[in-house]
Amino acid sequence: MSRRLTVEEKLAAVSALEREPDSAENMTALCGWLADPQNVVIARAAEVLGKRGQAVPIPALLATFARLIEAPQPAAADKTCRAKEAIATALDTLGNADATPYLRGLRHVQMEPVYGGRVDAAAGLRGVCAVALARLRHEDAHCALAPLLFDAEAPVRVTAIRALTFLGGQASEAMLRMLALAGEEHPGVIGDCFAALLLLEPERSLPFVGGFLHDARHTFVEQAALALGQSHLEDAYPLLRACWEANTDFTLRKPLLLALALTRQEAAFTYLLDVMREADITTAILACDALALFGVDRRYRDRIASVVAACHQPRLADTFTTHFPPEP
Repeated sequence: MSRRLTVEEKLAAVSALEREPDSAENMTALCGWLADPQNVVIARAAEVLGKRGQAVPIPALLATFARLIEAPQPAAADKTCRAKEAIATALDTLGNADATPYLRGLRHVQMEPVYGGRVDAAAGLRGVCAVALARLRHEDAHCALAPLLFDAEAPVRVTAIRALTFLGGQASEAMLRMLALAGEEHPGVIGDCFAALLLLEPERSLPFVGGFLHDARHTFVEQAALALGQSHLEDAYPLLRACWEANTDFTLRKPLLLALALTRQEAAFTYLLDVMREADITTAILACDALALFGVDRRYRDRIASVVAACHQPRLADTFTTHFPPEP
């Protein structure tokens, strides 16, 4: 009776096949590992098949994905969704045109026990499937992605935003506006939402995102300001300057000054120099921190140094030295 291979030996066998040249025999052997009961072995085989760049294994990958997602106990068949995620990634890499696994993966939730409770292990899978479906430009992509904008996991919501950005068009723009208006409060998610809108429809989105500079919620003001700054749109600077001049909340000083610097506009640079020159020492230091973004250009650095020297503030001088140490 032959000895059963350990998981380590199986993984070594798959890795050995990875080093072998392309051939029908090796492809068959790799596909054979997709039937293994160990999800880590399936995941490794799918990874290797994806790297091969050949469409031959697509039917085997589709069949394995269906088997795992239909398992009576999905967590037992594929703990942490490792195999399903690897297969979905491989299918996308190989140019699979069948949207079925992606549509199923988008809806898959797999709760698994962890210390202190349970966690959804399928978040990564939903993200991979969202991107794959967008790349296919499937006719139902927008409808399928809509629930992911309100997914319980923030990384999935971010991936859905990026998938909609890839799809483009007014449908994507409308969905992203709805997300912003729905009150999404996770900084990374709402920030990506604002950035996506400014990328998709800059002219139309500028006043929409700019309107959140007056929101009562700090997260929205901060993320709207940073998205406007990073957009490098010419008309973003006046909005940010007006917001800065009307702001009375000390906690927003740093992100607003940073947003002004992110515009990379000469007018913003000059304005920040004025803030550093005329504001209280704490605000002047924050302005110096923001101006460090311009410091890669020696001309800007010299102008910053000149204002710092004229202020005669040791703390400000120390801040400048931190950002721009003396050259040896």
